[in-house]
Amino acid sequence: DPGSQAGRATVTVAFELGRDARVAGDVRLLTHNAESQQAADSAFAAARRAILRCQGDGFPLPPEKYEQWRLVEMTFNPERMSIE
Repeated sequence: DPGSQAGRATVTVAFELGRDARVAGDVRLLTHNAESQQAADSAFAAARRAILRCQGDGFPLPPEKYEQWRLVEMTFNPERMSIE
């Protein structure tokens, strides 16, 4: 919800990808700027869902560069996620 506290929170998450380019293990919350822990939890849950839903059968990444993309840190910033 863009009008909620969670909808205004920026979260940074980290996760590891297996050689199949799918999430291996947990998506972890690294940092947030939410006004409350509840808003941070909600924004993190939305970011986690987006990552897991988008992975499908694996992200389209070059297998020969596995060591470069194995560890991922991603920031979800709602100010830069609008569709106009």
